This record gives sequence, structure tokens and C-alpha cells, in this order.
Amino acid sequence: MSYDGMPAACHIHCSDRFSQTNEMRNQYDADIRQIVDTFNHYLKKKYPTSNYHDLDWRLVKAIIWTESGHKNSAWRLRPMQIGNNGDAGLKAVLHIKKTRLKNGKLHIQSEGAELIIPPEYKPNLTVNNKHKIRQNPQLNIQAGVTYLLMRHAKFGYKTVVNDDVEHIIAVKAGDNLNKIALSHHTTIGVLKQLNPEINQHHLHTGMQLKYKKATVKKYITGWQAINFSSVAKKYNAKGDRNYKYKLRYAYASINKE
Repeated sequence: MSYDGMPAACHIHCSDRFSQTNEMRNQYDADIRQIVDTFNHYLKKKYPTSNYHDLDWRLVKAIIWTESGHKNSAWRLRPMQIGNNGDAGLKAVLHIKKTRLKNGKLHIQSEGAELIIPPEYKPNLTVNNKHKIRQNPQLNIQAGVTYLLMRHAKFGYKTVVNDDVEHIIAVKAGDNLNKIALSHHTTIGVLKQLNPEINQHHLHTGMQLKYKKATVKKYITGWQAINFSSVAKKYNAKGDRNYKYKLRYAYASINKE
């Protein structure tokens, strides 16, 4: 994340970062604990085979100290610095990254945030609340934790059959498997599975193919370890070279309290 064009961790030296009063520097403890607990409970229950390990709330607090610190104006609004001007993090969380397709249509690309966000936070983390996320510290922490976890998630894709009813389609001139799959709300994988004898490169007009309604869905297969180095690389996108050391210093200071 960044603030005013500079890596956030450059705004305050480590020696200044922790000179604030206990009341100020521990201001968000209850919020961080509650938010991290909510994510941990949801992700362990939702993805029991993904080998999810609880996120340490003290690491999130260390990120906030490193990102903002009480002397930074973002401390009281955007403690995790997500949503600053030019920051792609919030766009990734709100999946509002748009790509212009060859046919001229806009494609809204998801980076997987919807698989991370607990149900109780989904109404908060929407495009309509983009301004609030930039101005409300609790929502900013929710968005920041989402982004942190999203960047450490491993994603895969699987075909999901929506109903078990088998349909028949007659191949038309100019058809290919991709075109048929798109127009009949199925997938190439399902077409191949139900029609193992076909050669996808030699379809002919009038050929009858079986299919079932299906979609390809993104899912979480596992998690990368979250540590000082990974947070510095994946969360601090602007690349403060001392970020992981400041984060380690902050974490150690928190553990001494």
C-alpha cells in the first residue's frame, strides 16, 4: 500500500513508530481481534481440506503499525492503507478490475476476494461502500485482511454441474466446443465427458452432442505461509525494502506488551 505516493512504512522511522501512548497504539486491538477471529472461523469451516492456519491478529496489528502509525493522518481513517489513490488493493478486493474484450464488452475480473470474505462482511465490502472503506477504520481493516489473505490463497478451478438433466444439441455450421459451451451454459469438460467419441477439431453440421448445464468455478486449494517476508512482498506492493524488518520490529514490540 502507499500514502501520498510513498511507501507507507517510510513515513515514520521505527524509533518514532512506537513512542505513542498505549491508548493510541492499542486503539484498534478489539477490532483487529474480532475481525481476524471472524475470518479464521469462516475459512477453517468453509475450506476444511485447504490446510488453513489461523491468521495471527498480532501480525495484522504489526502491519497497521508499519503501514500507518498514529502520526500518519491515515491512522484514524485507513489504518491498513488500503484504498489510497493509485492503490490496486481495494479494486482487487471489490473485484472491480475491468478488461475490455475483443468484442467490445467489459469483463469484470474477480481475483478471488468473494471466496475469502465472511458472509457478515460481504455487505460492507462492496463497490457502493468504496468511499466508506477509505474513511472507516473498521471497514478498512476488514478490506485489508481480505486482501492479505487473498494474496496468500492458492486458487484452482473446477467444473460444477448445475443440474443432472441431460440435453441434446445439434451442431451448426461454424460451431466449436467453446462456442457450444458458451451458448448452452455448459463447459468444454462436460461436453467431452458426455461425448468421449468426438474429435473436437472435426465437428460436422448435424452431429448430436449430449450436455448438462454446468459452470467452471474458482475455489481455494490451499494457502501460502504468511510471514514477514511474504507480507512485505504481497501486501506492501510499492516495495519498501525495509518493510519486513519494520514489520518484524513491530511484531516483537507487540509481543513484549
